[in-house]
Amino acid sequence: MGLFDKKFTIVVACKANITRSAYLDGYMKQYLKEHYPYARKKVRVLSAGVRARGGSSANSVVKHVARINGFSLGGHSSDKFTAKLVKNADVILVMEQWQKDELVQRYPKAENKIFRMMEYLQSGEPEDIRDIPDPTGQNTADFEEFIDVAHYEVDRIFRELSREGII
Repeated sequence: MGLFDKKFTIVVACKANITRSAYLDGYMKQYLKEHYPYARKKVRVLSAGVRARGGSSANSVVKHVARINGFSLGGHSSDKFTAKLVKNADVILVMEQWQKDELVQRYPKAENKIFRMMEYLQSGEPEDIRDIPDPTGQNTADFEEFIDVAHYEVDRIFRELSREGII
């Protein structure tokens, strides 16, 4: 695969693809638009759920949080993982270790492109790598913590991808 033959495809994933990965999908697209507008032709962001039913809309709270942050999840519909999605992905970013383990078990040939979000392109200490808990059904502080971590990680990942010349 040449750098200009296809877009670098990032798949963000969580359990059901209605809260964390739905938000990150929309936020990453918005972030690219604002900070790396030229990269929108080089990078594609998709989302899926490790155990998604498919066709579900985004969580109502995360839809509200997205609006506050300048983008809409009104058109979001959850997707399941497929062999084609995994094959076309350059990297799959999951929120929790069990999600990584399950995807690696289902798609062992893709093991080298499945990462917990905090471990992808990480140069820090291993103890800095942790799961990103699901705020669904939790309190405001849990959602705020998720958004803070999500924004930090998106910024870090896109800076690293830029440094590596991918975007």
